[in-house]
Amino acid sequence: MPILSLHDVSKSFGSLVVIDRLSLHLNEGEALGIIGPNGAGKTTLFNLITGDQKADSGRIEFQGREFGGQSVHARCRGGIGRTYQIPHPFAKMTVFENLLVGAVYGNGQTERASYDSCVEILETTQLTAKANEPAGTLTLLERKRLELARALATKPKVLLLDEIGGGLSEQECRELIATIRTIHKSGVSLIWIEHIVHALMSVAERLVVINFGRKLDDGHPETVMNNPDVQEVYMGISAA
Repeated sequence: MPILSLHDVSKSFGSLVVIDRLSLHLNEGEALGIIGPNGAGKTTLFNLITGDQKADSGRIEFQGREFGGQSVHARCRGGIGRTYQIPHPFAKMTVFENLLVGAVYGNGQTERASYDSCVEILETTQLTAKANEPAGTLTLLERKRLELARALATKPKVLLLDEIGGGLSEQECRELIATIRTIHKSGVSLIWIEHIVHALMSVAERLVVINFGRKLDDGHPETVMNNPDVQEVYMGISAA
């Protein structure tokens, strides 16, 4: 049974259809990549999963149970973690305090009970040396790492990564990929939206392409990227 599945989910904003009867699933322990042109509905898809927006129709199931009516807070505590395209840490708090916020409010742990797990997360995300520094002083790569760390502090079963590689240099992107691989190997199921396709394909075991809110293809990353329809829509390469 998939850990997360969407069945014929749709979302519109007025006359604009953003998600159009979309169905997809994430298997437990899987790393799923999602690509598509700008405006394809990728971030809206994440918003529907987390509860930031409500689907107009369709069904979303997590661990075999429908949770379409649950709040954002309840979904987070239930095991849905997320990073955002633009990191917004609590700038005046230290890096460690940012993790405590995730653990206490995102997972319901007491502050003291979460200390050990937060220390482990700092090590995983290579932020140990920055633990007592204000989050507002971090570099972009370090803020991206903090996004990961704060999401991990909620103890997610499914982690949604929204273009976390954006704005990084090639070397910084490689370093972040290594961290994401470590997180995945720990047993966390991943859905990663990313425009940096080579980064995505180095982690994803399956790739889904979305265009105008509909699923264009779904399968092994190399097979999907060789699909002429995908190449035309995503990379502008015409089969003609």
